[in-house]
Amino acid sequence: MNPTTQLLKQIYSLSFSANSASGLSWSQNDCKSGMIEMQAYVTKVAHDVLAKTKNIIGNWTPIWGPIVYANDATATSIHADNTMGMYYNESENTIVIAIAGTNVNSPYGWLVEDFSVHKTVSWELVTGVPSSGNISTGTHIGLNILLDMTNNKKVSLITALTNFLADNSDLQNVQVAVAGHSLGGALSPTLALYLVDTKSEWDPTNKTSVGAFPTAGPTPGDEGFASYYEKQINAKKIYYLSQHNALDVVPHAWEKDDLAKIPTIYDEYIKQPTDANPAETLTGTLATVAALNALSSKNIAGIPVNRYKQISPSTTLQGTFNSAIDDLILKKLALIKLVLPNTLGKYAVYLRNLVRFAAQAGAQHVPAYYTLLDIETFMNAYKEILAANKPSGLVIHEPYEQAVQSIAKIDLRKIDEAAMKLAEDHH
Repeated sequence: MNPTTQLLKQIYSLSFSANSASGLSWSQNDCKSGMIEMQAYVTKVAHDVLAKTKNIIGNWTPIWGPIVYANDATATSIHADNTMGMYYNESENTIVIAIAGTNVNSPYGWLVEDFSVHKTVSWELVTGVPSSGNISTGTHIGLNILLDMTNNKKVSLITALTNFLADNSDLQNVQVAVAGHSLGGALSPTLALYLVDTKSEWDPTNKTSVGAFPTAGPTPGDEGFASYYEKQINAKKIYYLSQHNALDVVPHAWEKDDLAKIPTIYDEYIKQPTDANPAETLTGTLATVAALNALSSKNIAGIPVNRYKQISPSTTLQGTFNSAIDDLILKKLALIKLVLPNTLGKYAVYLRNLVRFAAQAGAQHVPAYYTLLDIETFMNAYKEILAANKPSGLVIHEPYEQAVQSIAKIDLRKIDEAAMKLAEDHH
């Protein structure tokens, strides 16, 4: 397949629409009602997206899903750990499989699917292809979740795909595009390769071509996996288009040389004091950076633990430092002593820079892609649909706010509240 610019924008739009449950949670006391409500919400948003954005992305119909998965589906408060849907466009003769990224309030997504990289699983055990390298344990877990997900009729994605092709036997040269952002940027190329390696099972008459369209994805596997993947690309068994923002920290995981660049990625814009020993300490409190740097340099029995390698080629999109968000953060933190004990006052500059780093990371990882991928028109319409369907009483945090809370452990809205109280006290 070789998609047009217009089709690419449609693929990316559907990819981002898979994240409708991000940041949301549902309560339940009966082990099931919240799960039912969450699935209904995701289904409704997808329906509205397809119905209300035809003038932007064309006419897409659902084949399967979207289906939402929760690792602990019987908890009193549940959230989406994974979401995936499959859609078809007749005029483009294209199927899109859209995979959600990491849900910001999913510890399972973060700790298991994203960060379980200390061990790997042989790709041969997954598809039976020898000498095909290894994927991370987290990616393997995520792939199995996607393959095991079923709709209310107990039909899986692969079964739905097989049935669709069988039921539409007149179709030929169907393009299957697998797309996802962030965690979806690691799972989408992996699922796409799984489809290629098992093609004889779900497409016995060979009427499809498969493509992977990951954005902002961390590395799914090691050097051997990347090498095997690239051989499939060169043999034209799979179309591969990976894109990432140069200012996004996530695609720097998990390749060793890339990991080392994360702490200094914004140094040109966020200047550290010249006597910056604490800067090293504070920047190092980014749990991911500290842990990943340790991982990348560690050896066990003389065998390097980190053999991860990004699949090539990958297109670098030149993002722009978000000065507007940085200025907003600086204004919010002008009263930083309100949230710092007096004894830590002299370290305010370092904490401020950590918060700026985290906010920028959030901005560069999500909204920056709307412009870089030229899908702003769709995303504006999508945001209106999300707002119209939002469960009552819920506050949706911006990506930069979520990143600051996750990385720097600071709730920016609390700072706003403290500032308002201070202003009231002065009056």
